[in-house]
Amino acid sequence: MSIDAFKENIKHIKEIIREMYVFSNQLASINKLESQSRVPIDSKEKKLLINVVSALAVQLKILNNSIPSLLKNIYFLKELPSTTKIEKKPKKEDKLVQLKYKPREDQAKIAVTVTDKDREEFLENLSKSNLSIFQLKKKYAVDRPVQAFSRPNTYAKLSNRLFRGISTRLLLDKKLEKLNKNLRKMNSPFVVGTYFSMILFTVLITFIVSLFLFVLLLFYHLSFDYTQMFTSVEESLLIRIPQVIWIIFVLPAFMGLLMWYFPYTEAQSIGKKIDRELPFVTIHMSAIATAGVEPTNIFRIILKNKEYKYANQEFRKLMNLINFQGYDLVRALKKTAVSSSSVKLRELLGGLATTITSGGDMHTYLDKHSEELLFDYKLEREKYTKTAETFMDIYISVVIAAPMIMLMLFVIMGSTAISIGGLSAKVMGVLIIILVAGLNLGFLVLLKLKQPAF
Repeated sequence: MSIDAFKENIKHIKEIIREMYVFSNQLASINKLESQSRVPIDSKEKKLLINVVSALAVQLKILNNSIPSLLKNIYFLKELPSTTKIEKKPKKEDKLVQLKYKPREDQAKIAVTVTDKDREEFLENLSKSNLSIFQLKKKYAVDRPVQAFSRPNTYAKLSNRLFRGISTRLLLDKKLEKLNKNLRKMNSPFVVGTYFSMILFTVLITFIVSLFLFVLLLFYHLSFDYTQMFTSVEESLLIRIPQVIWIIFVLPAFMGLLMWYFPYTEAQSIGKKIDRELPFVTIHMSAIATAGVEPTNIFRIILKNKEYKYANQEFRKLMNLINFQGYDLVRALKKTAVSSSSVKLRELLGGLATTITSGGDMHTYLDKHSEELLFDYKLEREKYTKTAETFMDIYISVVIAAPMIMLMLFVIMGSTAISIGGLSAKVMGVLIIILVAGLNLGFLVLLKLKQPAF
């Protein structure tokens, strides 16, 4: 056996310790809930977790036992011969065997070295732990389409290559901390350093474009006549430069500010969408809690419902903290609440954490909280109805009554051959029709923006 076998064993020992840490934390959170709350605990899940932890502990013990033999085989110093002739009974050394197996079909083979006498026990516990882990992952699984890994963003790579040093030096700035919070609230795929590099790269590109535009406008006028869009400038350059030099500074500053405030506005938009879904999510959670379901499973059931698009993004982060980072439910609720873009969702998750910690009844809390959220939702709908009635009154007076009166006046003006500002009655009539059409479109857009999603 070579030193490579020793390295593989150490690598596998680290992986076993990591898995034991995750599953032990999950088991500890269930035991804590069982002792502090009156919520029934899923005994099947608890039994699977106990089986996994015990099987992994046996594997860890066997791999630890094989380390002395592996070290002896790779030891480069030889034992000095004894001067006294004392016959010693040769010590029977443990034979080492190498085992190769695949944890899952999508993973590469793992090679570990154990002693021959521990071989069967290791394989038995390996099979037991793999079966239990498979059942747990099946239990934790959320039905959603599998997303393929995409290539790294080329724009982000170029931005990092040019401005990574500047972004790294500015990471301690408090303004970048606010930007990072907004990026996390909008579930951005970019870290704050990369995003700030993208802002600087965008400003640089816009600055180069504005320079070309400045030189172009310095010598040419832009016209809306497509037959002759560019006309040469007859003014002096000293007069022309102050008129167009603002482009060099305004365009890059505008693009930089646009990208800087985009995460903030997007996080606010996502927060409003979560608030609209939250009354129905809370009612659904309250109904599930009535059946005495373990709190973590409530979120798993909600995640299987595809109607809650934006709230499920936050609950998916919550389940990732529990299943993959080993957080208990209370810590995961508090951490998810901090990174949420919705104030109402933060209140809900914080209240759930307090209820679980204090041993309160989850169904009662969710039932009361759903009533409050539903009341706020009804108030929002009533407010929208009042706003729509106000828009209707304005629409009737501005878009219907006023144009009719104006058209009657134009008819009178047309019969008397009177013109206003050099425009005839026919031209004024056409302008009024265009204005009415524009006002109609404006009202439709305004009502669409004010209309709630549900």
